[in-house]
Amino acid sequence: MKISGYLNKLFAIVPLFLVLGANSLAQDDDETGGYLFFGTEVSALLGKSHFPVVAMDKKNLFLDVGTEVKKVSLRSPCSVRTELVLTERFVDVLEMKFNTSSMENIKRAARAVSDMHVAEFQSEIEIARIQGIGSNLAGAGDAIELSDADQQRIADIRQNNDEFQMGMQEGLDHGAFEADELADTVHVNGTIIPKTDVEGAYCIVVVDYDRRDPSTGEEEGRGRFARARYIGDMFEEEIFGLHVRCAVGEFNTETATYSLFLFDKDGEQVAMSNSRGIKPLTVQEVAMFRKLAAKTALDRES
Repeated sequence: MKISGYLNKLFAIVPLFLVLGANSLAQDDDETGGYLFFGTEVSALLGKSHFPVVAMDKKNLFLDVGTEVKKVSLRSPCSVRTELVLTERFVDVLEMKFNTSSMENIKRAARAVSDMHVAEFQSEIEIARIQGIGSNLAGAGDAIELSDADQQRIADIRQNNDEFQMGMQEGLDHGAFEADELADTVHVNGTIIPKTDVEGAYCIVVVDYDRRDPSTGEEEGRGRFARARYIGDMFEEEIFGLHVRCAVGEFNTETATYSLFLFDKDGEQVAMSNSRGIKPLTVQEVAMFRKLAAKTALDRES
């Protein structure tokens, strides 16, 4: 039974448990039996709707559409929703850093270089056309000097092109075609130590940012991107280097926050030492929560 889905019904109970747990349970040196934390429920886009993600492999997300399980591309947009999770699996995060880059900035610079080449080519064509007209008027094999007007036109074309090339090059040199505050790619690098084996691990990278109207610049509330990425098998007590790259939509890095959630191949979440609100539970506490979750499930079915 997937516990996390039912634990959301216990939000009202959890604060009381956390405060009074010492009085209601024997808080001795029992071995940790599990971890309670705020994780995330993940769904992915299929057609025009989002459906829960139940598993994942190297290429696909598997979605529960109600009557069957369907697969979509690993790169499909995801959505997330906070949920309370109880799990026995845990990884110790030694380091985790989020960095960003912008492919769109590179594309903007590339378009500027392309515009420079096009302008140069068009100038050469126009000059050749003017010179060709003069040759045609002179007749085959005859040479003719261009009129003052034609020479001035050629000089103007060259000057305009030179000014355009210089302006564009100056812009490239000074980053005029790059928006420093914008990014569209998130890089996650870190080091973790799994305390249990995690087969076929994958993660969900989430970016929350301020949305702005492109024409007025006014804030339109918070926006969110979420993407899934396959990580691979992780083994107990073996140091694992985390290197994840996610392409998302363009967002403003000045107000962005980042988070990462870890799952096994069957869609079960794995607790991390930096998980929000994480609380180690004793074996007795885990048993109590499972009992409450089972009762909640029965109440829902009755």
